[in-house]
Amino acid sequence: MLKETTYPIRNRTRITILVGLLSLSMIVIAFIVNTPAEVFQGELAIIKSPSVLITDYIAYANLGSAFFNAGLVTLIGLGLAWLIHARFNGYFLSAVFTLAGFAFFGKNVFNILPIFLGVFLYDRIFSHQPMRDLIAPLLFGTTVGPVVSQVAFGFDLGWWGLAGGILLGVLLGTILAALMNHIYSFHLGYNLYNTGTTGGFVATVAYITMRGFGLEIQPAFYWSTEHTGFLSWYVLAVLAFLIVLGFLCGARFKGYKEIWKSSGRLASDYVVMTDLGTTLVNMGLVGLIALGYVHFVGGDVNGPILAGIFTVTGFGALGKHPRNIVPIMIGVFLFCIPNVWEHADPGPLLAALFCTTLAPLAGKFGFLAGVIAGALHLPMVMHVGSVHGFMNLYNNGFAGGLAMLIIIGFIKGFKPKLLLDEEMAG
Repeated sequence: MLKETTYPIRNRTRITILVGLLSLSMIVIAFIVNTPAEVFQGELAIIKSPSVLITDYIAYANLGSAFFNAGLVTLIGLGLAWLIHARFNGYFLSAVFTLAGFAFFGKNVFNILPIFLGVFLYDRIFSHQPMRDLIAPLLFGTTVGPVVSQVAFGFDLGWWGLAGGILLGVLLGTILAALMNHIYSFHLGYNLYNTGTTGGFVATVAYITMRGFGLEIQPAFYWSTEHTGFLSWYVLAVLAFLIVLGFLCGARFKGYKEIWKSSGRLASDYVVMTDLGTTLVNMGLVGLIALGYVHFVGGDVNGPILAGIFTVTGFGALGKHPRNIVPIMIGVFLFCIPNVWEHADPGPLLAALFCTTLAPLAGKFGFLAGVIAGALHLPMVMHVGSVHGFMNLYNNGFAGGLAMLIIIGFIKGFKPKLLLDEEMAG
């Protein structure tokens, strides 16, 4: 904790500049690739979309609108962090990069706001914690944003739908904040997307309730393919900037050895464990691995893939590093070889990126355990979307949580001492 208390102001300033520049780059690009009229018309379409899986905002609207939405949503996340005096550490970096990525793919300036309000009300009525301690449910809790959008615009209920979507979003934000710590006990930190698991259960309850009233939800499939080159260069520039900035902030080889040796179990905050510079270098490296995998299998780069790459990058500050993500990705890759699914198909491609939620398992139990976990994860994630009505954006987090519920339960039942080392005790 020494580093966090010694350098909070410096880290806050540097991270604010980093996230601010990321947001600004997105907004500037929006008006370069499309006219202002196209950007604003597309943003309105994005706001009014049901946003269920898979809604690539680039395909649903246009490239400029998707960038504009991402820039605005990221700025909102940054502004909220300042408003609640959040700690600018690995947790915040992982949350804000995930928020930025999913703003190309399901989150927008409308459907995230009721979630924020729900978490705020939970704190004021039930929890009474400092709001800064609720940055995870605030930003990650937007995984259920599509519930808001689907009710508001997907059922053609008019003003009743709009009001219902907002109220339901507030309710779900409150429930998410209350459940997250309990859900953690299922996987003991070996599933990094804890909110994805929580959001999966919450969205499932919302969905089956909707079905009870005769409201059915169909999956969406908007998947752009025409901007792979441009988006690849953009992501590459962002990742290169992270690495360069990391070295400018004093990245240390000794610090990187600490990251490399860690299991990554939640919450392994690398900014606190090492320093900001070393963490930024790690974020850039894991992002490059994610981008490299997409090109290795010949996949498209679009809104959903940007969400995957930015999420992997963000969690380079909170649990992921090359040693523990590569085995999981290899597991997904190998499972596709018998031609059950093609490597570059949307589902397996997204799974190969988001499956790294299980990285701590490889970090703790080794390469083979990671490969097996990745292979088990793929078929599960390909089928759980319908359980929550395609309204939990962190679908891989839900699948990963279910997988770890079984795996951790198995370990506890047969080899409990494997979980009782000094890391677990901490």
